[in-house]
Amino acid sequence: MKRRDFLGASLAAGLSGTAPVYAEPKAPMTDFQSLGMKVLPEKIAGMTYEELRDEYYDRMFNKYLPFWEKGGYDKKRGGFVTELRDDGSVQTDEKYIWYQGRGIWVYAYAYNNFGKDAKYLEIARKSRDFMVKYMHKDDGMWHQMVNGDGTPKDRSDQGSGKDIYGPMFAAAGLIELYKAAGNQEDLKLAKEAILTSQKRYDSPDYQGVTLAKYGDRPMRSQGHSFMMVWTLTQLLSVHNDPRLEKLVGEHVDHILNDFWNPDYGITNETLFHDYTRIPEMQDHFSPGHSIETLWMVMHEAIRVKNGTTFYICKNRIRRILEMGWDYVFEGLGDTGYNVFGSEKTCAGGVFDVKTMWAHCEVLIGTMLTLEYTGDVWAMEWYERARKFTYKVMPTGIGVWRQAVDRFGEDKQRSGISIYRKGNFHQPRYMMYNLQCLERIIKNNGKLTRFPL
Repeated sequence: MKRRDFLGASLAAGLSGTAPVYAEPKAPMTDFQSLGMKVLPEKIAGMTYEELRDEYYDRMFNKYLPFWEKGGYDKKRGGFVTELRDDGSVQTDEKYIWYQGRGIWVYAYAYNNFGKDAKYLEIARKSRDFMVKYMHKDDGMWHQMVNGDGTPKDRSDQGSGKDIYGPMFAAAGLIELYKAAGNQEDLKLAKEAILTSQKRYDSPDYQGVTLAKYGDRPMRSQGHSFMMVWTLTQLLSVHNDPRLEKLVGEHVDHILNDFWNPDYGITNETLFHDYTRIPEMQDHFSPGHSIETLWMVMHEAIRVKNGTTFYICKNRIRRILEMGWDYVFEGLGDTGYNVFGSEKTCAGGVFDVKTMWAHCEVLIGTMLTLEYTGDVWAMEWYERARKFTYKVMPTGIGVWRQAVDRFGEDKQRSGISIYRKGNFHQPRYMMYNLQCLERIIKNNGKLTRFPL
């Protein structure tokens, strides 16, 4: 049986096999014969779905957001600062473009999906106004950093970062706010940021992804493709644009077929600009980014009703989890994995840094898989990852620590201030899990039907 026939047959009983894959994988991936449940158990992580939902709601809306609003959100001018002390007071008032786009997305998403609280919309709007007034540039790009009052901070390169993450996060925030308020200027600015970012990324002079060994030679990053997919999936759910449909399809194809390395069953994080493999990096991958990328493609697969793509991605999440997990001390070794050892590196996972954000990605991907497929492995890994995460990441102040070492103690990462507080991964995970749980509860524990 051909692989395409096998996938179609395997999905016929549950996921939709009618929509074509963006591009058939060039080499087979490992297939898991998953034990699936048609009706989910009454409890997960020791709680009923209602209890787990209520816990997440409390953590999100009664602990996390109130902490952030003590000082992380600038009530006077709008916008979000990057560094806070544990009591919520401001350490430095610098405003980073990533934090503006992310923060706008969080508050607009909370408004759109959790009760339409006018306070959340006001925070998103006021922050949007600050970002557009002080950080937008006429060429479609955005200042990377400004002071609290909006004066430029990064004068050395006229305010534009070398990579496209800043503009793409700005676009994501504007898209979610557009869903809430319908401001056509937000839609225009978001599309401009996306198309300008893609143009820059495709340029042979792009310097946003480079490797020291190869000097200024431009590279491709899986992170850039996942930003395109995550952002465009959200935009195309409310706005029709054939150019952008084509663009998201191209990036899904790159993720499925170029970044994925079938020889080792891993995802290479960085490729040459023509999407060919870098010889010395073809046995290396970053588990955290890989899992984040795959659940984003699963969201896109749901949007376009492509069950085959969903199936491929959820199986790859399982493989990456099983490879990258620290079975001695628990937790995902999210910063790196080497298939082979060398004089400088050991074979296997790199466990000296375990980040908050990567465990959030695990909890998104496994919950989504459980909701739609009932795979037993997804429930088991969700519970295992959640147990580790809630053991080491919470700090008692509502906002989690950024990273821990192998023993679960605070880890200072190079170049990142001890005062940095995350305004994105933690709330995104909690809100996405809340929505999964609400659907499971509504379905009385039955699997969510894949859109046909």
